[in-house]
Amino acid sequence: MSERSSYDYLGVLAASCALAIGIGLERSEFAVLGNSMVSSGWMKPENIGQLVGLNLAGYMVGAVHQARIQSDVASLRVNRLGLYVCIISFFVEPLIPAMGWQVLWRLISGWGCAQLVTGIPSFGVKRLQTNQKRAALGFTFAGAGLGAVIGSLLISALTSGSTIGSWFLIGGLSIVMGIPIYLLIEREMKSLRLHPQDVAEQQEAATELPPPQPNTSSEKIKWSPSLVLFAITAFFFGAGQVSILTYEPLFLTSVFKMSEADASSSYSLVVFGYMIGAIIGGLVPKKFSTDLLLQISAWVGVLGTLLFIASPAISIVTIGGILFGIWNGAYIGLLVARLGEILGPVLARKGWAIFSFVLSIGFIIVTFVSGYLAQISVPMIFYFGLALVLIHAILENITAFMLNREGH
Repeated sequence: MSERSSYDYLGVLAASCALAIGIGLERSEFAVLGNSMVSSGWMKPENIGQLVGLNLAGYMVGAVHQARIQSDVASLRVNRLGLYVCIISFFVEPLIPAMGWQVLWRLISGWGCAQLVTGIPSFGVKRLQTNQKRAALGFTFAGAGLGAVIGSLLISALTSGSTIGSWFLIGGLSIVMGIPIYLLIEREMKSLRLHPQDVAEQQEAATELPPPQPNTSSEKIKWSPSLVLFAITAFFFGAGQVSILTYEPLFLTSVFKMSEADASSSYSLVVFGYMIGAIIGGLVPKKFSTDLLLQISAWVGVLGTLLFIASPAISIVTIGGILFGIWNGAYIGLLVARLGEILGPVLARKGWAIFSFVLSIGFIIVTFVSGYLAQISVPMIFYFGLALVLIHAILENITAFMLNREGH
């Protein structure tokens, strides 16, 4: 079978849409929706970080849940439930402008996000050839940026003056993006029901395609020192994301006195950078190692954060935000690809779920710290974020060295 005919377009599209909903709309777009709720008097600025943190708390529970699922059938069923939860949340969350109600749905939707983000990508690239997967993962994680870009632009153009209208608009967008996910789940469920033995044989054969990798013959991940350090690096990656991904619109409206519509449009450039970074990370020729690309992307993140907070010119701030987005998009796709290289295809889903949990811990801790800092000074959040991104970049260099030394 030719590479073209064997390419799973539905799988890659569905995986990209899963990231678009789970990260792009539910998490990233909440920066715009949260800023709108602050302007409408629904909550205080520090509540944005608290609600994002609670969403991540639900996400962490969902990531642990997904990591413990052994059966593909069970995973697909939970993924389908997670899709329904995410879509419904956009329509019920804005109905009651009370913090208790927001807290409840941020937790529930976080669980649903985790099922989409940690569960769907492995099914999306499952039928691809080994040499197709890095590029496919790049397009998959570009979906997170694409979802947020489309959402921000639609809100800016259509519903910037209406908080509840913005929520419903994003909910409608999530329905459209949920269609390929639903079709993928149904296809895989049908395949598993009709040909369980054939699927098992295909999965077994797939493990023989790449060269022998550590841990592919075991059901448990073996935590070498380099892999532990890699997880710590992922922790700081999650922690370093918080400042611009969560507070960029608030920063622009409070420091540069921009309107909500203009802040939403500017935020769309950050997530556009995310999308471009993910695509670039996936399309870079194979002669450049994944470790090298991870290191480059980390230092791009340092530069972007520095430009964002150090310049009084809005044009330079915007460039910094785009570079920050490029780092986010490139790094997360390359992270998943690198885990596949280290752990092998059998443990890839479990490894990504665990790493997603770890980076979410970093994200949730910093969101609550940032909520406190927002009461003192919004710019302080970004100086704190710069320190975290710098630590992440240094650890990434050390991680790459250790992984290579251990033969990964």
